[in-house]
Amino acid sequence: MELQDDILLGKVIPSLPLKFVVQCKLLSKYLKRMISHPDFARTLYRSHKETSTQLIYSINGIANRIFYKISVNPTITLTRSVLTLPYEVEIFASCNGLILFRFEQFSRYCVFNPVTGDHQLIPYPESANMFESKGLAVDYPVSDQYKVVTISKLVENSNLFYKFHVLSSEQPGLWREIQLRTNTFISLSYGSPSVYWRDSLYWLRHDGSVLAFDTKREEAILIDRPEFIDDFDQSYGKILTGRNIWLGMALGSLTLVCIFRKYIVISTYDSSSSRWRVSHTLDNFVSRPDGIIIGFPVWVDSKQVSFMVEHPPTYHDLYEYSTQINRYENNAVMLGTVNYPMYCFHPTLACVHRTPPNDVTTAHQAYIDAKLNDMRRYIIEGISLREETSSSSSSSSSSSEEEEQE
Repeated sequence: MELQDDILLGKVIPSLPLKFVVQCKLLSKYLKRMISHPDFARTLYRSHKETSTQLIYSINGIANRIFYKISVNPTITLTRSVLTLPYEVEIFASCNGLILFRFEQFSRYCVFNPVTGDHQLIPYPESANMFESKGLAVDYPVSDQYKVVTISKLVENSNLFYKFHVLSSEQPGLWREIQLRTNTFISLSYGSPSVYWRDSLYWLRHDGSVLAFDTKREEAILIDRPEFIDDFDQSYGKILTGRNIWLGMALGSLTLVCIFRKYIVISTYDSSSSRWRVSHTLDNFVSRPDGIIIGFPVWVDSKQVSFMVEHPPTYHDLYEYSTQINRYENNAVMLGTVNYPMYCFHPTLACVHRTPPNDVTTAHQAYIDAKLNDMRRYIIEGISLREETSSSSSSSSSSSEEEEQE
């Protein structure tokens, strides 16, 4: 407590794991106030974003959904432990330390911070079964506000619409509706999650155009299909099978990757000119000779686009861009199964606006709390249900010791 603020708040506390930073709030009212200050939140955000990023994805098992994670910083490692949850528990989005889950059994979305354990249950808006995609926009560390956005398509009197439902953390019981009329309707790219960049959520459409929703002004626009796609289609031909286009984040920019038979083209979006600019043109190393795509990009905000490439029978190579040799090279081998989409998560102290549960019974709330606690321990502490089951069956005394330590 005798350390100066520039050392204590500028170096010591930001270097701690976030679960200990939360505990530091209990040391004094002064530290609680300073740790909650937006300036410290920005320091903490920068520190942990560069060192604690994880990629989380799920694979459908025989009777459950199985979650895996890859630790990205400081090195790429595939975590061998897994988490098994019921099918009805699903991840829809991850943004600035918060995760958007769905508990289908109770018709609830859930905004959750695995570090603090706080969560907010949100009832579905009307016509939830018509939704094509969902997005989460978290304003942290600028503020402690977030918005949940769902999108669906409507056809009324031959006029085509995208229909948005928007819910703000400030008014968790109020969904607002916004519509965007389009001349032609093109479906959203299947399995492609939303991307949050500069106060807007972006969804990729099948033709390479992008649907954008400004979360501040609550307005929607369409970003035209990049011109270079047609040029490459004519010269090198389309990939007719598999996934051939992705939208994500790399080096802090909204990035589009297009796969052609001969080349991979990486482009970034310039919001000032509303145009896509090609940054890299690479030889196609993610497709087989028959044109089947066997790889996909991995989005990490602080890095160039990386690629996960499948090799039989059960491993994947991770290709990362090397600035020294100005090309992609094989950086790591991932054993086991990987899957797209991957949700990029880095821990923060972003606030979750708790509200009393609406029409959720005590038993249902206990069920939700238990599943979220499993996810929290898995993400933050690396403890999986499989490991817990194994350790508890081998030694009940050791399990008791673990619980006491937690």
